[in-house]
Order: sequence, then structure tokens, then C-alpha cells
Amino acid sequence: MYLLSFLEGGAVMACELIGAKLLAPFFGTSLYVWASALALTLGGLTLGYFIGGRLSKKFSGSTSLLYWVMISAGILLVLMPYTSDLMMNATINLSLEAGAIFSLMIFMLPPLMFMGMVSPIIINLLTSKAKTAGNNAGNVYAISTLGGILMTFLMGFYIIPNFGLSLPAVITGVLLSLLPIISLMNSKNVKVTVPIILLSLSSFISLAPNDNFNEEYNVLYQSEGILGQVKVVDHPSYEITPDARMGRGLIVNNTLQTYVGVADDLQYSIWSWANYFPTAASIFPEKSKVLLLGLGGGTLVKQLDRLGYETDVVEIDQRIADVSYEYFNMDRSTNVVIDDARHYVKTTSKKYDIVIFDTFLSEAVPEHLITVEGFEDTKKIMNPGGMIMINFYGFIKGRKGIAARSVLRTLEHSGYKVEILATPGEAQNRNLIFIASEDYKDFSSVNYDEPNFDKIEDLYDYFIDLKFINTEDAKILTDRKPQLAKLYTEASKEWKKGYNAYYRKHFMRK
Repeated sequence: MYLLSFLEGGAVMACELIGAKLLAPFFGTSLYVWASALALTLGGLTLGYFIGGRLSKKFSGSTSLLYWVMISAGILLVLMPYTSDLMMNATINLSLEAGAIFSLMIFMLPPLMFMGMVSPIIINLLTSKAKTAGNNAGNVYAISTLGGILMTFLMGFYIIPNFGLSLPAVITGVLLSLLPIISLMNSKNVKVTVPIILLSLSSFISLAPNDNFNEEYNVLYQSEGILGQVKVVDHPSYEITPDARMGRGLIVNNTLQTYVGVADDLQYSIWSWANYFPTAASIFPEKSKVLLLGLGGGTLVKQLDRLGYETDVVEIDQRIADVSYEYFNMDRSTNVVIDDARHYVKTTSKKYDIVIFDTFLSEAVPEHLITVEGFEDTKKIMNPGGMIMINFYGFIKGRKGIAARSVLRTLEHSGYKVEILATPGEAQNRNLIFIASEDYKDFSSVNYDEPNFDKIEDLYDYFIDLKFINTEDAKILTDRKPQLAKLYTEASKEWKKGYNAYYRKHFMRK
């Protein structure tokens, strides 16, 4: 009984982590997604505790009930990779919150409900006298929780980063069902062939290749880990370049992070907006020291190398560094530090002339970086006359622009002089680049050129006149009240919706 309780506790946490990660390619990894996953986990367990308590009273002393409940939970867990795809494809056009909640209710809540039924039934089986009930209940929940703790560490630090989501879901479900199936076989229960067949069929369905993309979408690499789903894909640049040339993209949670030309030996970006960062940075002399927070596919590193700068990169996910070297031809001598960006900024002894925040996490921006305290930490590692550059969403006006206005207000509150460079295009298709320093910089002498795009002669043509930007409704972001995740929800939903629509239109099988 205690061993089954231990397995159930581990399966609960595996189910929760896998469920949240399965959401990422469709609905991202924002606070809203994790809040939905946590709430539905508790909701499933709550239903399970209640139903399990009622069943344990009605079928008191029935070990068969326990075995069938655990087998049902295992089969539903095994099916999660398959049922999640079905559900999220059906709910993708809903809002971020509604889509995440309804999807989880269908593919994650049912297995968790059956897992929640396990503890009350085990407690009933272990309890013959009232005076032992409390002790039995304490032991069962302690052992179940211990299993959850160990599985959380295993899943987060080793299993998901190395084996993805489908295989761990299947193996965890099989392990949850195995002992109950063996116990039913020992009792010569003839119905035991049914769960064996269902478990085998479910495993086959979930592990079968499920490539919904057409032949133009060539996946070179795919894995799950800290950032969620990471893919390297070659596909034509429809709607991005007139000739729809072949590009190689780094895609995190179904959002394109880096896109470079295959014919250009992966050296140059297909996105024209990517040239505005090195153009603005080019006012600094060669040998300037640059700290780049967020690696992506290494495009910006190559641009900074062309300017003759000495660049350190901080990236939280080792996989991103690996694919940048392997699939994007980044110079292997590049100094990449695997660390959280804020932690590195707070602990490094180095000084920099330029600090670049290019830390989009799929559709989100890590809010602990963009606070008053975060900017104060950054100021401490900058040389006199240094400059901060921040990559951000293109919205600056209306509800969708309140996050950008809050970044502007926070920078100004932190004592910086701020300019905002808007790359060409409509708000939903452009980027904003915040440029902050102790004194306004002179950008009349910019000098950067790439072969695929016209040289930017006058960068001031792309600066926003901040006299027309009202920041009265904007927030000052602090460590104790960051708020950025909430503020950019409208903007991030628009970006995520656009990316999902783009891939469905051009690369999904008809």
C-alpha cells in the first residue's frame, strides 16, 4: 500500500509538469499558463479526494477498487500526449486563459482525479480501528508527498530535458499501472486483459509519430527542457521575404526566436528588424565590451563580432547554446555563460560598455530582469558612458502598449535617459528597442551594413517621439511588485495568435 502511495505521489507531479509543458507550444509559458496548470491540478485532486472517500466507504476493504482506479489513472496519463494535441488544436483560437483552462480540463484533470482517489482508498484499506486512522492518513500523505518531491526533481532536472514529454508520460503511466495489473493477475481476475490491451494501445498511440507539418517544414532538432519545447526547423520565409527563401529558425514554444538564411551559410538574419540592434550599437568603437543577455540562435553575436566587439553571452538553457553552435554556425570561441541573467548581473565582477536584453522567452519577457532593482544592478556593471538596449514588443499605445510604457517609465524612474527605436511595420509585426543611458547618445554616426538589406543611413528616422507617449497609466516595476507578466498579456496573446496562424496557414498538413 505504501509503495502504491509513493508511486501515485510521483505520478501526480509528473502529470502536472508534463501537462504544463504540453501547453507551451500552443499557449506559451506565462504566469497565466502555470496558474491554470496549478489550479487544475488542485481541482483534479480535490475531485479525486471527494470521490475516493465516497467509494472507499461504499466498497470498504476492496483492493480491486484501488487497482482499477490506479490502472485508469495510468492509462489516462499515457494518453496525455495524444489527447493534449487533439484538445489544444480545437481550442487554439480561444483566448490564452480560456484555451489553457479548457485544454487542461480535458487532458490533465481526469488522470489527476483518479490519482486523487488513491489516497482515501489506501487509508481505508489500512485502517481497521478509529484510533489508527490519523496515523495511517499521515503516513499515506507523507509517503505520497515524498514521491512527488523526488519525481519533481527527476522530471525537472533530468527526465524532461533528456527525454521530452511523450516517453516520460507513457513510462510514468505504465509504472503507475504495473503493480495493480500484477496484483489482479495474481488474483486470477480475468478482466485484467482489458487494461493490458488498453495500456498497450494507449502507449502505441502516444508514442506514434504525429507529424502534422507538411514536407516544407523540416525539423532538424527538437527537445523539451527549461524553456519548454525547442526546435530547429528549415522552412521557406513566406510573408517575410518576397522570394520566400529558405530559412533556418530557432523555434521556442512555437514562436520563432531566430531566423537566418540557409543560402547565406546561416550568417545573416532574414528579419530586417534584427539589423537595428547592431546599427544602434555601432556608435561604440571596436573592442567595446558587450554583455548579451539571451542567446537565441546567435545572430546578434555574429553581428557584434562583425563590429569588432568583445561579447559575453548569458543563456539560461544549455540546449540553446548547443544548437547555436551545431545548427547556426556560431563561433565556438564565443563565451557563453549558462546562468540566469539577473543572477549573472548581480554576481559578475566584469564591466561592460553595452548591455543588451534580448530575453524573450517564447511570447514572454522574464519580468525579474526589468525592474527598478534590476536596472540598478545593471548600472553597477556598466562603464561610464555605457548603454542599455532592450528588445520588446512593438505595441506602445492602447491596452496592448501598457507594458512597453511601463518599461519606459521604470527606466526613467531609474535615472536613465531613454529613446525608443521602432523597427518598420505595424505594431503587431515590429519590435521596440529601448535605448537607455545616463546621457542621450548621438546616433548620427551609425555604421553597420549587411548584404541582404539596405544600409540604415539615418537611425533617427525610426525613433518614436516620446512627447506623444503618455505614461500616466504605466506602472513602475519593482522586484516586490513586478506586474510585467500581467501587463503584456494582451500583447503576448496577439503575438502568439499571429505565430500559430502563420504555421497553420503555411506548414500544417491539409
